[in-house]
Amino acid sequence: MDLIGDKFLFNDKILDKEEFLKVYCYSSNNVYEVIRIMDSNILFWEDHFKRLKNSIFKFNGKDIEIDDLLQKINIVINVNKIDSGNLKIEFVFDDYKCKLYIYPIKFYYPNKEIGVDVITFNIERENPNVKTYNYDFKTKVQKIINENNVYEIVLVNKQGFITEGSRTNVYFIKDNCFFTAPENIVLKGVTRMKVNKIINELGFVLVEESVFKKDIFKFDACFLTSTSSNVLPVNKIDGLCMNSLSNMYLKEVMYSFEEYLKNKLR
Repeated sequence: MDLIGDKFLFNDKILDKEEFLKVYCYSSNNVYEVIRIMDSNILFWEDHFKRLKNSIFKFNGKDIEIDDLLQKINIVINVNKIDSGNLKIEFVFDDYKCKLYIYPIKFYYPNKEIGVDVITFNIERENPNVKTYNYDFKTKVQKIINENNVYEIVLVNKQGFITEGSRTNVYFIKDNCFFTAPENIVLKGVTRMKVNKIINELGFVLVEESVFKKDIFKFDACFLTSTSSNVLPVNKIDGLCMNSLSNMYLKEVMYSFEEYLKNKLR
């Protein structure tokens, strides 16, 4: 549990770390969101809230009352005096009760000017459209990441198609065409939605089709998107070098996304 900060929320109460850990329930019967705070502002809150409600309905079979959620989030931000960082919102459905936890978590924002290395792995997420924390899946993934000294693993399904990263969405570029898996087989990332819009606005071609793992070498560049990584170039996949950092189409998307963020924070 990557917990940081001094004060955390459980249901309607603010607790210190010792009290919080006593009531925290490690359960895979959960739905969660990770939100990013920049300059004391919550990025893309409306989109996170909409996705959270959708995940709760799909997981729980019914809606629950969460209209006061933003108020509770702001309480946690204020008591911890958070200017920048990540915050986790977690609903646990345990013993026919719904428990709410809101807490700051450790974060790492990779340097987009350097890029990252990734590897592929034959594994699938059970229900990609629901943002739920599967402890067995996360433990397995983190072990692979640590053993291979990479930033991320890219998931490959039984048909050999690349779907998404363990915590990111994945794009490939060929000429001015951007390829990413269709939304019905991946988690519909909040950053992904913004990037798709930017790709279209720039006049590039967006193709929502999965890429075969065996065809990776045919593409000019690759990048990841997520709450923490924004738009992040990939240097290598399975040791195969990608010229992502020098790709002019990717540079345009990265610049446009950074400008979009600046405008959101003004």
